[in-house]
Amino acid sequence: MNAATPRGREASRQRKGWMLPAVVFGLVVVVQLVLVAVAGTDIPFHDQWDIEGRWLYPAWTEGSLQFMDLLRPCNEHRILWTHLLNLALFSANGQWDPLVQLVAIAGLRAACAAGLAWLVGRGLAWRARVAVGMAVAVAFLPHLAWHNVLWGIESHSYFVLGLSLLALALLGAADRSDRQTLAGLAAGGAALLAMAPGGFVPVALLGLAAVRACEARRLDRMAWRQVWPALALLMVAWALYTTPSTSAPPRAVDWPQLFAVAGRVLAWPHVGQPLAAIPMNLPLLLVVLGRALGRRRPARGEDFVLLAGGWSVAVALATAWVRGGNAELAAGVPSRYVDFLVLLPLANAWCIVVLATEATPRWRASGRLVAAAWGLFLFAGWLGLSAQMMRGVILPRMRDREAPIRLTVAFQASGDAAVFAGQPRLLVPHPDAESVRVVLADPRMAGRLPPSLQPGRPLGPLSRAVRWLLWRQ
Repeated sequence: MNAATPRGREASRQRKGWMLPAVVFGLVVVVQLVLVAVAGTDIPFHDQWDIEGRWLYPAWTEGSLQFMDLLRPCNEHRILWTHLLNLALFSANGQWDPLVQLVAIAGLRAACAAGLAWLVGRGLAWRARVAVGMAVAVAFLPHLAWHNVLWGIESHSYFVLGLSLLALALLGAADRSDRQTLAGLAAGGAALLAMAPGGFVPVALLGLAAVRACEARRLDRMAWRQVWPALALLMVAWALYTTPSTSAPPRAVDWPQLFAVAGRVLAWPHVGQPLAAIPMNLPLLLVVLGRALGRRRPARGEDFVLLAGGWSVAVALATAWVRGGNAELAAGVPSRYVDFLVLLPLANAWCIVVLATEATPRWRASGRLVAAAWGLFLFAGWLGLSAQMMRGVILPRMRDREAPIRLTVAFQASGDAAVFAGQPRLLVPHPDAESVRVVLADPRMAGRLPPSLQPGRPLGPLSRAVRWLLWRQ
């Protein structure tokens, strides 16, 4: 086909449209697998012992597991897709191997990054799409989200992220078809069964509908068409809502604590400066206000960016409210929240570029200067947080990757919880040694424990493949 013809140009544009997400996927998955190779182990961590080792796999092995059991809440979350994935890996492998889970998570996380790059970049010029792809690839480097990257149960983070973005893209389209509506409702419903943040999809959709209604200066049939899928998902979310268990981290105890934690989360990556939330999120606020007041028209792809940013804001505020009394959030923002929060600086970066581009000729140079200064402020926070994570977590783990294995094997041999005394929290497999003891002694898990805990048995097929992939042979 001749590239000079209209059909040829369209085919070339479509090929380029898929090329960039593929590159983003490849970059994210390769870098993440490198981190898993140098810092990951097959020792389960914390909740894995209770959810997988004490319940899921034994119940599956003895045939007592029912489908409705997979829908039961874990604190305020329902993690159906994670249970199904873990059961599939366990069954195919013949044993429990968190390293296999980590490789699966790498694929899921890279798919989320690629999908985000495609959804934001579609319809933009090639150079703009490249810029979007580069920003997303950097945002999804794994070191700041190390908790999700090195903890085998965290696939639910990427199920909910991917399904939420898909639902927002489908239901947020002003000219969506009936087929898109049904697909969006299915994706939104699936997100609710992935993790609690799926419940903020309708919140973001209602926020965009409100902005559109302000732009139009009226409420009409079109407004209702935009609102009813969000209301339907909101009712399902309310029906599925469950109160966190007593073992969940505490809520914020008062308004000052709530505001401090909310500022810390919204200011990411400047997690030590709650007031940084104001400049960090000012571009997004200005874009929303400009549209609501009728001062500007939406740029191409803007609706999805606002939806992604709004969803991230909702997750951040809910985190501050539900987990605000947690000591972790008093000191910073745990890495397991990063892949939800990273959408917010990405959305703000997009907004400040748009604002600088839309500035009148008189103010265009000043706008570009402000945008550059904002970008440097963001990069400084990212660089500082990256250095902190590398020094405090990644490099120590790389230097002694086998430490969690040694501790757990020593406990397996002696049964004495004293082997965990005085050890760094991240090296101890579970705060309660009894949970580990029960799993190791369960006859239903005999021959099915992770390879490091049963070295005399042959590896499962997936375990062998993963160790070849990670150069662990």
